[in-house]
Order: sequence, then C-alpha cells, then structure tokens
Amino acid sequence: MAPRRRPSSRSTRDGTSDVPEQSEASGDPVLCEQMSTLMGVVVRQEEQIKELHELLARQTAAAAPVAARRVPAGVVMDSGVVASDSVEMEAEKERALTALMTFKKIIWLPIIMSNQNVDENNTTKIVGPNESIINKKENEEAKQSKRRSKVWDEFMIENTPNGPKAKCNHCKHLLSAGSKSGTTHLTRHLEHACNKRPNKDIRQMLLSNSARDEIKCFTFNLEHSRRLFAKLIIYGELSFLFAENPVLTEWIKSLQPLYNIVGRKTVKKDCLAYYESEKKKIQNSLQKLTSCVCFTTDLWTSNQKLGYMVITAHYIDDGFILNKRIISFKKLAYPHTSFVIEDALEKCIYDWDLDEKVLAITLDNCSTNDSMIRRFRDKFTHKLRFNGDHVHIRCCAHILNIMVQDGMRIIRDAIENIREIIRYVTVTPSRMQVFNDMAKQMRLPPKKGFALDVATRWNSTFYMLRDALSYKDVLNRYASEYYNNCPSSEEWKKIETISKFLESFQDATKVFSGTKYPTANLYFKEVWEIRTVLSDGKLATDETIKQLTIEMQKKFNKYWSECNKMLLIASILDPRMKLIFLECCFKEVYDEEESTLKIGEIYETLATFYTIYANKRNSQFSKISAENISTKHDGTSCDATDSSKRKLVDIKFSEYKRQLVERPKSSELDKYLEEDVMDIKNMHFDILDWWKNNTLYYPVLSRMARDILAIPVTTVSSKSAFSTSGRIIDQFRSSMNPEIVEALVCSKDWISTEYQNDPSTSTFFDSNDE
Repeated sequence: MAPRRRPSSRSTRDGTSDVPEQSEASGDPVLCEQMSTLMGVVVRQEEQIKELHELLARQTAAAAPVAARRVPAGVVMDSGVVASDSVEMEAEKERALTALMTFKKIIWLPIIMSNQNVDENNTTKIVGPNESIINKKENEEAKQSKRRSKVWDEFMIENTPNGPKAKCNHCKHLLSAGSKSGTTHLTRHLEHACNKRPNKDIRQMLLSNSARDEIKCFTFNLEHSRRLFAKLIIYGELSFLFAENPVLTEWIKSLQPLYNIVGRKTVKKDCLAYYESEKKKIQNSLQKLTSCVCFTTDLWTSNQKLGYMVITAHYIDDGFILNKRIISFKKLAYPHTSFVIEDALEKCIYDWDLDEKVLAITLDNCSTNDSMIRRFRDKFTHKLRFNGDHVHIRCCAHILNIMVQDGMRIIRDAIENIREIIRYVTVTPSRMQVFNDMAKQMRLPPKKGFALDVATRWNSTFYMLRDALSYKDVLNRYASEYYNNCPSSEEWKKIETISKFLESFQDATKVFSGTKYPTANLYFKEVWEIRTVLSDGKLATDETIKQLTIEMQKKFNKYWSECNKMLLIASILDPRMKLIFLECCFKEVYDEEESTLKIGEIYETLATFYTIYANKRNSQFSKISAENISTKHDGTSCDATDSSKRKLVDIKFSEYKRQLVERPKSSELDKYLEEDVMDIKNMHFDILDWWKNNTLYYPVLSRMARDILAIPVTTVSSKSAFSTSGRIIDQFRSSMNPEIVEALVCSKDWISTEYQNDPSTSTFFDSNDE
C-alpha cells in the first residue's frame, strides 16, 4: 500500500474537484481534529479504489488473448458446465463500479450536503462514513415529508424504543406516529377519547380558507344562523319575501349546504323572537341600572292612516356612556287626547318596570301634552324625583321653531315666491337643464336640483333660502323669461338680511338636536346667546330685523323668560361654566339685588338636590353596613370570646365615625364650585369622561351628573324613529300589523346602537346631526 499522503484537491476531466476543499472559516480545534481524521479515511478509501482499478485492468489484459477461443459466457458445454470466465470478469468489474459509487454516496455526499451536524449539547461535529446517517431506519425518517396536517398542533413527537410516538398535548396519551400510520387515529382520539381537551370540532379545525386566514374553531349552528338572518332582515329594512329569493337561496347553499332555507312566515316569526329576546336583555340591564331614566315621546301618522306613539328612554350607564333606546312604538287609538297619550305612557313605563326611575319627560309644546303631564305628575308624585316638580321638559327645538316661524312671517310673500319658482324649475328635467345652461353662462356650477322646504320646519326654509340666494341672478333671469312671478329686489334684500340673522339660530338648533352627547348642560348657554342676539341694539337699526326681533321676542318671553331649574343645574355641573357663568349672565341683564336673588334661588335648589342625593347615598351605605353587622352578630355565639366582642365594638365604632365623616353637607359641592372653571372654548371637551374620572373626588355630584346630564332637551331622538317607520311601512307593506311594526322599529334601533362605535366619543354636535 502506498504511503499516506496529505489530502489534496485533484481535478477531474470535467475540471471539477473530487475532494472538496477544507473550510477556512472553522477555527474550532475539535472540528479541525475531526476533519483531519475524516481526511485520513478519505485517503485510505481513495487508495483502495485505485488498487481495485489496477487489479481490474490487469485481469482484463490477461484475459484478452484467449477471449476469442473461449466459449461465450452462458453457453452450456457437453459436460454441462457453463462458461463463466467472462461472467466472473464482468462481475468483478461491476463490483468495482459499485464500490466506487458507494464510496461517493457515503463519503462525498455527506461531506458536501451535511458536513456539519449539531448534537444535543449544541456542539458541532463532522458526520463520518461509519456513523448513523447511513442507518436505514434513520435515513427513512430523514426522507419523511413535513407534517402539514392541523391535527399535529394538538400532538408532540417523542422518540421511544418502539419508534416515534405522538403525545397528546392534553391527556399525554401516546399514539403511533410512523410515516405509514396517517392521522385518522389522531383525529379520532381528539374527538372521542381525549377527555381533557376543550369541546371543539376537529373536522372544522381542519378547514382552511387561506394561508393567512384560517378557520380555527367553527361549528355550524343552525339556530344562530337563523337569528343572524332575522337580524339582517331587520337592520336592512328588507321585506320578509326576501328570504324566498332564489338567488339568495343559491348563494347561501354555496356557503353552507347544511343551512335550511326558511320562508317568509318563518322569517317573520324569527324577527319577533329576536325582538322578544333583545327586549328581555334591555329590561334586565335597566333593572340593574343605578341611575335615573329620562323619556322623550312623540306622535306619528302612517300611510295606513294609523296613529303611532313612540317612547324613547335615555340614561347614562355605570360607565358614564349616554344611551338611548326606543322602548315602545304602539298604535294609538283616535282621537289623540291627553287621556289616551297618558294611558299609553303609563303602560309603557309599567311594562318596563321603570316607574321608580323616572326623572324627566321631554315633550313638544302643545296644550294636550301639558294636560297629560299634569295628570301624570299627580299620579306618580310619590315615585318621581323631587316630587315631580321638574319632570316636564319642553322641547327646545320646537320652541325655537315656533319662535323663528313667527318672525319669518314678515317676508312670507317673498318666501312663497321663491318656493313657487323653485317648484316650477325642478318639476321637469328639461326646465332644470335650461336653468343649468343659464347658470353656466353666469359662471356658476350646475345644480342637480333644489330642495323644497317643509312649511313646519324653519331650518328647511332657511336652507332653501340660502341656496336660492346663491343663484339669485339665475332665478331672476329664468323667472323673467319663463315664469311670471319673481321676488323683487327689495324682497331679495330682506331675504339676504334675515338669512344672515338666522345663522345663529341654526347653530343653536344643531346643538339642541344632538343625540350622541349630553345636551342638558348646553341648554342655558344657547338660550342666553339667542336672548343676546334678540336684544342687540345694533341690529335694531335695520327695519326688517327690528320687526323680526319684536315677533321673536314675544315667543321667547313666553317660553324662556324663566328657565327650567333642572337644566340650569345641568349647566352648573359643566366644569366649564359652573355657577359663575350664570352670575356673569344675570349681572348683564338684572341689577345687583335681583341678580343676587336669582343666583341665591338657583343655589338653594342645587343644595337641595345635593342633600337628597347625599342622604340617599348615606342610607345605602348604612343599610349595607347594618346587614354586615347583623351577619357578623348572628354568627357570634353566646359564649363568644372577649376578642370577638371587641371586634364587634370596633365595627360599630368605625361605622359611627364613617357616618360623622359622610354626614350630608355641602363641603363637596362647595369644593366643586370654588375650583377654577375650565376653558369654555374647549369644544371637544367630554363632560361624561370628566365626571367619570372625578367620581372618587366627587361621589355625590357624579351621581347627580349621571341623572341630570341624561335629560334630552329635544324630542329629535323620537322623531328619528318616524324616518325608519316610514321606510318600513311603505306603499308595498301597508298591511303590516302594528305588533310587527313595533318589533321592527325597536329592533332596528337596538341593532343600530350595537353597531355604533361609541356614543360617548362625540362630545359635541356633528355637522350632519340635525
């Protein structure tokens, strides 16, 4: 055998190297030693193969001269012996080639592909030709494909003497995990045998929508799906017949073949069931409510010629979030007298068990409502807060509407002329096209149309006049060419003057009409601004404005000469105003003596309210403490130890000290009023969030704020239900019975509230909230 040589890199015929070069990056001494040993093995194997090649060459050369005389291999001679010389040579050659290929597989391939391996101790080692990588069993495991089934999330692989096993992550049971075992037995174990795993349907876990969105725990529930479909019908204001749409049926079957399509009658029953279940949930939440509830109500006549009465509940929950819920939408029998309205209101309050939580009821201004609320107050005096003296709240938006409507009578003829010409222009597309052609000639943008006003809503008239002023020249030209009547230049001037004057009233209407934020604390500030505008002497120089303010001042004195004290207290509970804002306003109008008298009356009412809330809070604490003491006393035996008796005495003494500290007094109220007010220009101030954060500092006042700030100053929230009901009871569904109408209207309101982000996030009015 040739002497041992250093391993070198030899080039083959194709220019490639048979032996890979040793890595220069390795500085590990253990690694270098293992590499040196491996190279020695490589050299010895290389020399053996070379000797094998030389032996094969010599045998081939020696056999060449007699090859022609020999019987071909495999031919049977007379003696029956098979010629085998050539066969042996071929076999020897085959063995040599096999040895060469085996050498490359067990030596070069491991070196090239995986010349480094990491053991259990995280030490790098070289895989040699005699190590376990050539073991057949481990080789098969290395070739095993990656486990992709979701069932492996529930198991862990463990190597045992009997082969790999799958260990359940829940019950630790071992199951076969061989490459030929599959995963069916693992799924069956999770579904039936594993008693420590949460109840999940493994078959649904195996469903995968995409690589990024996987359905991890979904179980089809027919009852839940039908409930959601009823919710869709209600929220989308869809007809019950929509359930029998063949395209809808085909689409649902493509999503879930197990879903049982139901007809319109079943959908109707499902909608009623949804209403009843949600009603119970809201009733339970109102029963647990620790604050008072305020109400708004209004009447509406449908296209069925039936009268309906809507009642909306307003309250602030324990998280200081303003909530509103339509709790009744009942058919009202004709005639709509005060007795009929009172009866419907009482039934609703008793039905929801809210007779002891009523704080205020906001109503439109009419004699029928005045008569109704007087009888209601007399019946519920013993249950109403503050003996019902402040239960009636007049709708501020309605008062403002009456006030402005009376003032706009001085330009009634001009408004009527504009209304008629707009009606004439918008009646056909051809007329509107002619109008837009004229507007383009005057370098004005084209209009899709004008919105006619509603005679009973002054702000709709305000918007109509504002749009008309923008196209005054176009309307004048169109009227002169195609229409006879046209406002005169004097009338246009009056309209322009009044429109600018009414902008402040429009702003007040927006503030009053908000439903996503408290409005009670903004009442006095807006009313006082209106009073300031009406009494501004600078505006009286214009004759048109002077006539307008005179008419509006009459209505203002009728309804707002004396403000509702409950709403005044709501303004004081706004940390941006407090009592000092009222003092500032009153001193501008009244003399010192009268101003002091009015402020004193308001403070006296505020102190009375505070005392009532403080006494109620103390009585609740006393009741809880008495129950605790009684419980501990009952558990004390006659032969109790001295330590137990001393403990009981300590409890009683602690209770007595607490009563002394928390005795009803105005210190908390005085502390609040003496602190500095916040910046009144902070338009994004969240008053509910402020009281929530100061609950521990002002425990009694925060309870007052939860009740009083929930008072709505308008009936807009109830009127908005008529828009929904008008879409539900359209000309195609005018035969719907009142019970179904109530279920749909109330449920739609509840679902809409559910999908709102958060009612408390809007701390001031939205520009589109009217």
